[in-house]
Amino acid sequence: MMLKLFLLFICCLITLCKSFHITPISYTLLSENIESVVNLAGKIQEKRFFLQISNEASPFFMYVTPCGAPIHWQLFSVDKDMSLAEELDVVSSISTPLEESEKFRLIAGEEDKKRMTFFAHRVPKKVILVVRASSPSASARIFFSPSLFRLEEQYPPLPHDTRLATNVLDDISKKDEVSAQITWKISPQVRNAEPGRYRICTIVSRQDPEFAGMCDDVEEGVEAVKCVPQMNNSVVMGQLWRDRTYYVTVFVRDQKRGSSSAYEVQTIQTPPSPFTEMVSRRKVPRNIPRKQKKNAPIILTDGIMGQVELEPRKASVLNMKFFVHPLPSNQSQTAYLIVHACDGLIRLNLFRNGKLLKRSESFSGFKRFVVSNFKAGHLRYQIINDDDAKKTIRVWTSTNAAQSPYPNLPDDTSVKVVNRKCDSATIQWMRGQDEHLKYCVYQRKENSNFLEHLVSLADNLCQGGLSSSTLVGCYVHSPTSAEIETQSVLETIIGNLQPSSTYRLDLLAIPMNRPHPQALPYRTVWVRTNPYCAQE
Repeated sequence: MMLKLFLLFICCLITLCKSFHITPISYTLLSENIESVVNLAGKIQEKRFFLQISNEASPFFMYVTPCGAPIHWQLFSVDKDMSLAEELDVVSSISTPLEESEKFRLIAGEEDKKRMTFFAHRVPKKVILVVRASSPSASARIFFSPSLFRLEEQYPPLPHDTRLATNVLDDISKKDEVSAQITWKISPQVRNAEPGRYRICTIVSRQDPEFAGMCDDVEEGVEAVKCVPQMNNSVVMGQLWRDRTYYVTVFVRDQKRGSSSAYEVQTIQTPPSPFTEMVSRRKVPRNIPRKQKKNAPIILTDGIMGQVELEPRKASVLNMKFFVHPLPSNQSQTAYLIVHACDGLIRLNLFRNGKLLKRSESFSGFKRFVVSNFKAGHLRYQIINDDDAKKTIRVWTSTNAAQSPYPNLPDDTSVKVVNRKCDSATIQWMRGQDEHLKYCVYQRKENSNFLEHLVSLADNLCQGGLSSSTLVGCYVHSPTSAEIETQSVLETIIGNLQPSSTYRLDLLAIPMNRPHPQALPYRTVWVRTNPYCAQE
C-alpha cells in the first residue's frame, strides 16, 4: 500500500503554469463514497481496480451502474501472504483471469444491464474489482460505501410503482404533430426534500434508451428533453411527429450528488395524420424534403471551416457539396465531415454520388461523420431544421483528418468532482488524445432552479454554452511520450468558491497546433460546496 501511495505521489509532482495545476495520475484506485466512471473502451473491455477500504470491520455496500451495454463485475479478495510486486503483476495482466489464481478468492459477481447492488457484512481491506463488458462503447459507474445512509443518499429514491402513464393529445389542426402528457408517482423523500435538491426530467426518443437517465450519455434519436421541479408529477412533451413510435424515459436527478435514478421506459405510438397525403409521402422519403431540388448547393472547400444558417422553419433545408478528386494511384480515400449545430436540433442526410448513405437522428452540438472507401466523385450533405427556430451551423470537411480544427476528446468526456470543501472543489477528467491541448475551466454560481434555466435557455453550443459563466483560467498540457502511451486523468482545484453554494463547472479543450482552432466541451458537472469551513 505504501508503494502504491508513493507512486501516486510521484505522478502528482508535474506542475503546470500559474497556481492552477494539472496532474496525470493512475486510474487504478477507487475510493469510498465517490462515484467513479469506468471507461471500458478499447480492444479488451476489462478493467481491474483496487478498492480503498477504510475499515474491514465495517459493512460493505456497492452499486454498479451499466452505461451503454451490460456489465459483468467480480469482487476478489487477495491472499495476505502475497507480495505487493506479485499482486501488481497479476492484476495488471489482463490475460490472466483472477479466478484461475490461488492467490485470489472470488467474493461475488453479477452481470446485468440494470443497476446492480451488493452487500456484505464485511470484506477484507484489500479487494480487487474486475469490470468487463462485451461492447467497446460501454462504461460503468461504481459507488461503494461502509454506510447504508450514505449509499441511499447517493442515488435519488424512487416510488415502489415506477411505471409511467401517458396520454396523447391530438390536435387535428396540426397535421404533422401531436403532444403527449407524461405522468408519474413521486417518492416522499423526493417530494419532501429541500427545494431544488431534485429535478425530474423526461427524455423522448425514437430509439429504445436502455441506459438513459442513469448515465450521462444521451443516445441518438432524442426528440425532446424537459425538466420540472421535484413537486411536479407530470409534463407535456410537444412537437412529436405523427405515426411514429417514441420511447419515454423519466429520471430523477440529484443536483447535490450529480446522480440519477430512472423510472421504467414507456412506449408511445402517435396517431397518423387525419389528412390524406399518402401518395406524395410515398414518392418522397420521409426525411428528405421535396424542396431540396430547388436549393442550389453550397460548394465546400477541402479543410476550410464554413458557417451556414437555416431558415426559422421546420424542415427547411440546406444542401452542400464536397468534391473528392481521384488520387494518381487511384487509391481509396476517406472523407471526414464535422457538423457543429450551434443552437438547436438538426438532422443530416449524407449522399455519395447521388446515393443515400446515412440518415441521422436529430442532434445538436458537435457530431463527426466518416465516409470510407471513396475514390472520386462528390458528397452531398443535406442539413434539415428539426424545429421552427433559426439555426447557425459550422461545417468542416476534408480528406485529411489531421487538418481538423477540433480537438480529439476521449471517449469518456465526463468530469468528476473528487473532493469538495467550503471554498474549493477538485475535479478530474480524462486527458484528450492530442499532444498539445489547452484546457479552459469556466464556473457559474447556480440558483435553486438552474436545471430549468439550462433546459429552457440553451446557449450557443459553438461558443461553449458559457455566455453567463466566468473564466477560471486556461492552461496548456503537453504530455511526455510515456504519458501518451498510458491512460491517465488530469486534476485541478477550483478555488474562491462560496460555502453552501452550487456551481456549474464547464471544461473546454482547444488544440494548440491547428489553424483556426475550435473548442469542444467536456460534460458539464455541478458541485455543491460544504456549508461549514471550521470542520475542514
